Amino acid sequence: LKNEDTARVFANNYPKKDTDKADKSGADTDKADKSGTDTDKTQKEAQTEDKIKRKIDPDDWRLILVNKQNPIPDDYEAAMVPFRGGVSIREEIKGPLDEMFDAAALEGITLQACSGYRSHEHQQALFDRKIRTYTGQGLSYLDAFRIGSYSVIIPGTSEHELGMALDIVTPGYTSLNEGFANTDAGRWLKNNAFKYGFILRYPKGKEYITGIIFEPWHFRYVGKEAATDIKNRDITLEEYLEELELY
Repeated sequence: LKNEDTARVFANNYPKKDTDKADKSGADTDKADKSGTDTDKTQKEAQTEDKIKRKIDPDDWRLILVNKQNPIPDDYEAAMVPFRGGVSIREEIKGPLDEMFDAAALEGITLQACSGYRSHEHQQALFDRKIRTYTGQGLSYLDAFRIGSYSVIIPGTSEHELGMALDIVTPGYTSLNEGFANTDAGRWLKNNAFKYGFILRYPKGKEYITGIIFEPWHFRYVGKEAATDIKNRDITLEEYLEELELY
């Protein structure tokens, strides 16, 4: 599917999280045997979360949450510097990003940055163009806005405006679609980005939480500690920060 088709399908079915609990009686009978295992797991998770809470600074810039419900803070400021491919990024993440790109190269993987920091005006132009595409197909403005916001993020709520997110492709596959996940570069990033403090920000199956379609090319810097925990537990930044009661 093209991105716009994926966004349309996602928007028409959002949210996808199952809330129907009517027919779970059979499944509930299986839970008794798992109580010991579940208790151990809960205790381990609680211990892990307690350790994390002691380390987390609520003002840590690396953990700023930006999404449809949490726009970029009015007082957000950061210095941007040039990076490979002609993009700009927040100055503090250039080192980790260089390390990640170099590590991939040592394994024969060529990573290519195609989008980094975007000004509010640039994000607005991208969003307006997506809206025009949908209204040109006969959709009302409201429907175009709703569907468009799942593939092009609403200005003021895009991580690209933070300078801490990067769209990454590879010379042999430059399209921003789900197919990137099946490339060597896409697989390498999914398995290794956390080592350098980056997370796959919009994973598959978590659309009902992030509000954004699966984007295997979009990586966000959160620092090594947070990235490792998010990766190991297969959770989103939203879930991670909610557990820490930071948002």
